[in-house]
Formats: sequence, structure tokens, C-alpha cells
Amino acid sequence: MARDKVIEAKNLKYRYPDGTVGIEKVDFELWSGEKVAIIGPNGSGKSTLLEILGGLIEPTEGYVKFFGKESIDKYELRRRVGIMLQNPDDVLFNPTVREDLEFGPAQLQMEKEEFNKILEGISQLLDLKLYLNKPPFRLSKGEKQKAALGSVLALKPEVLLLDEPFSAVDIGAKQSMIKYLNRLNEDGVTIVVTAHDLTTVPLLADRVYLLNKRLIAEGSTRDTLTNAELLKNNGLEVPPLVELGLRLGINLVPLTVDEAVRRLRERFCL
Repeated sequence: MARDKVIEAKNLKYRYPDGTVGIEKVDFELWSGEKVAIIGPNGSGKSTLLEILGGLIEPTEGYVKFFGKESIDKYELRRRVGIMLQNPDDVLFNPTVREDLEFGPAQLQMEKEEFNKILEGISQLLDLKLYLNKPPFRLSKGEKQKAALGSVLALKPEVLLLDEPFSAVDIGAKQSMIKYLNRLNEDGVTIVVTAHDLTTVPLLADRVYLLNKRLIAEGSTRDTLTNAELLKNNGLEVPPLVELGLRLGINLVPLTVDEAVRRLRERFCL
């Protein structure tokens, strides 16, 4: 079945008011149902690109099409594309976490019964029940990050743009969030994440854009993450499992723990 193009961006450039170039010469395409990661070192422009793709800022040069449209109503964009910023304080502004989760659906006039069902699922998934009636400023950074993700998920968007969504959460929360995001993708939600820690990328992306102010490379997750020279030349650490596979000369370099176990068993006849 043919897929629709969700976002098309060409020759993007963004220059900050002080003259600093955030990104330049960046092309980007996103198709419905995809899972895509934007990787790069700190300061490479990942957050800037994501904010452009989310319609939060306008590029200095180039253009972005959403859902094949030359222009799109801001209300439609916010309804269909949810974006989680790297700093949760940018999106948590209500007196309580519950009110932050309610805010977006209320703007969309979502039925209360539907929202309550969504709230129950999100609270359980992200372990937010104990924090719903607390002010966001009293939460830890990891708790704020989960609350910020919850506020985006509550909108039930078609497209999720997530800026470093796992940077402050513990391993258990990270695993449950990845599992849930993959389930959303199976249900048709298109997902884009930014990351400089590459260990989570194989668990959540099939295709990768490598950014370092400019677009350096684009391709499958496997081809990109197993190109050690490419990663090192752009300030990224080679994932430990990839490093292990390359050093051992394993034919199909593993990207995940499960793959590593299978390859090592095959290699050493275990």
C-alpha cells in the first residue's frame, strides 16, 4: 500500500538572531508510519531541525511542506503533529501535571470520557499517578520529562516529534517508553526522535539522518550505525555492541543485545 509523505523539507537553513548558523543545506523527508532518528553530537542542530519540522520556528531559507500542503493551518498542524521539546519546562506551565495533560485535549474539545481513558493509560505507562496533582516545578527532571511526553501523547497526534525523550529517565522508564512508542507506531503513528546516545536508536528507528549543522548522511539504521568512521568523524561514539562486532569481525554486526547474543552463539558455536 502506498504511503503518504508527511513532511518534506528542502534546503533548510536557520540562522539565529545573533548570526549563528543552526543548520544549513538540510533536506528531510518523512513518510507515514515511519520511525526515524535524527542523530548528531551536541550542538549539531538536531533540536533546531526538530522545531522547524514541528512548525515552531520558520527556516531562514528553504521550505517545509506538511501532509503535501504548501501551507497548513496552525490549528491543524498542532492537532496532527505533536512535539516534545528537550527542556520539559518549556511545555509544563499549568499549576498541576493533570492540568498540563488536560490542556491540549481541551483546546481540541476532546470528550471528557475519551480524555479520562487516555489519561489512565498514560498515567499507568509513565508512572505519573503519584504526580498528577503536583506542580511541575516540584518534579525531578526525569519526572518532568515523562510528564512532558504525557502531555504530547494526550493529544493522540498522527506524528510524534521527540527531542531526546530518554535523556533523564531511568532504565526501566526508558524501556517501557520505547515499548509503548513502538506499539503506537504499529497502530500507525509516525515517529521522529533526536539522539546523541546511539544505544536506543536501533530499538526505535528504521532510518537515520546524521546531522552536524549540515546533513552528513541518511540511510538505514544498520548501515549508519555500523559505519564507525562516519560516526567518529562527526563526534559520535560507536555503540559498544557495534564496536564489539567490528573487533570480532562478525559478519552481520549486532545493533541490540538480542542480536549480539545470537551472533556470538553462531560465532563460537554455543
